[in-house]
Amino acid sequence: MPEIAIQTAGGTKERFPIARPRVTIGRSRESDIFLPDQWLSRNHAAIEERMDGFYVNDLSSKNGTLLNGEPLQEWRRLRPGDIITLGEHTLTFCPDDAGEEEDEPEPEGTRVFSVRELSDISTRPAIDPVDLQRQNRVLAILSKAASELVVHRPLNELFDLVLDLLFEAVAAERGAILLLEGTPPRPVIKASTSRLGEPLTRVSRSIARRAMEERVSLLIPNVLDDVRFKSEDSILASGIRTAMCAPLWFTATGEGTDSVIGLVYVDSLQQSHSFGEDDLRVLTALANVAAAKIENVRLLEESLEKRHMEEDMRLAAEIQTGLLPRGAPDVPGYELVGINQPCRTVGGDYYDFATEDGRLFIALGDVSGKGTGAALLMTVLRAAVRAHWMEESLADAVAHINRTVCQNVPSNKFVTFFVASLDPASGQVTYVNAGHNPPLLIRDGAEVELLQEGGMVLGLFEGVPYEAGRVEMRPGDTLLAYSDGVTETWSPEGDEFGEEKLSAFAVERRRLDPQALQDEILREIGRFEAGARATDDRTLVVLRRQPEGR
Repeated sequence: MPEIAIQTAGGTKERFPIARPRVTIGRSRESDIFLPDQWLSRNHAAIEERMDGFYVNDLSSKNGTLLNGEPLQEWRRLRPGDIITLGEHTLTFCPDDAGEEEDEPEPEGTRVFSVRELSDISTRPAIDPVDLQRQNRVLAILSKAASELVVHRPLNELFDLVLDLLFEAVAAERGAILLLEGTPPRPVIKASTSRLGEPLTRVSRSIARRAMEERVSLLIPNVLDDVRFKSEDSILASGIRTAMCAPLWFTATGEGTDSVIGLVYVDSLQQSHSFGEDDLRVLTALANVAAAKIENVRLLEESLEKRHMEEDMRLAAEIQTGLLPRGAPDVPGYELVGINQPCRTVGGDYYDFATEDGRLFIALGDVSGKGTGAALLMTVLRAAVRAHWMEESLADAVAHINRTVCQNVPSNKFVTFFVASLDPASGQVTYVNAGHNPPLLIRDGAEVELLQEGGMVLGLFEGVPYEAGRVEMRPGDTLLAYSDGVTETWSPEGDEFGEEKLSAFAVERRRLDPQALQDEILREIGRFEAGARATDDRTLVVLRRQPEGR
């Protein structure tokens, strides 16, 4: 039965069989595949079985669905190994055996050898002259390989060195090094060489899979001896006459278990030449020596790259923090606080304060997506807001901000946005809500008003009109604006914190000062998620008009 293999950002993996003609995916518990992810819509995507295979499409979700990195805008047929990305989850389509592309058959003349057996070179002198010659050849090759591999080289240079050593040792015409990559892991050619001028671009799937899964070396003395291959146009066209391969394997230190990271493959097109067992012994021994070095260099390069990225992200976080308010302006008769908590080092949430001509301006935005990309778009939003938000008409200002965002963000990105202007003396608030979570105006008497007037999200269409709403903040009233990372917080049981719980909680504590209310909300969210990692940025802005007599 076809399956969907699911991997979360936290590394956990699950498999779900596609047991129905239509399978829905989303954060609703009514979905066939329930994924508690804040970035998913309740009904986010669907997979359908049709006469010619399985198809996937996005169900008009808020943040979209990617198939192999491209946005889904229509039904697309799934191929084996296709990657579907939804929020924090990566889904891999795994068809059943009947639906998979058939592997090439393994030649009948293929000879299979244990890699341990072939790599076990005894240091005891051989008695038989043939054995002695074989032993000396292998030891000489391994000695040269060991001395060459001691020197540290970048991974690409290391691949070239291994192939050069291999071509010195065996009479191959083409060769390649393949490493396991992706989810699920698949062999990918990382380096190849050819004495014929044409690079090697593919290796038989069945041969590669057997060598790596069973940890064996394969020798195909003569491809055309197999009657099944004499009628295979692809084999005849390639011209391959003899081939062999060995897994890149080594024994993990301290674990005593063999680890396979890839494959070494060589072939020849000469009709007069055929690889033998001695050639395979050399190939296997060299693969064993090279594998540990390749893995060590790969881990070192990944570690160095990670350090560079961490340093870059640290600097980016410092820069982004500098773009947010260092504190709230002093507005007589009011108390104001704001906080931003990115779920990663940097994020796409933005808030801002300013005062001009006696008025207080408050802005809060949420860029779709998160991480570095969202953080870069956040700087675009901030620049646009700072350029326009103090215009006489707040609705016109948002229209200008939208135009700037449209001209500077990708077509698959958008921004939810809220901006308000307060006249402190009268308490009159003029605001525009561009598709953002409606802020809560909590009256001193416990009534709640949602600030919803405005228009659609920013960044999708230029020339969209916006309308301004107006409310009055009376003494004792509190205005609570937030990003959806606050309400779309999940408990370990998969329940959502939600707007109703936030509203009820804020009403109950409405007489707290803004700093205390902000802290209480964040503590309550922490208790609700019970230690789970936040999957979205969280931003809170709390404005309170002081009660009369204070």
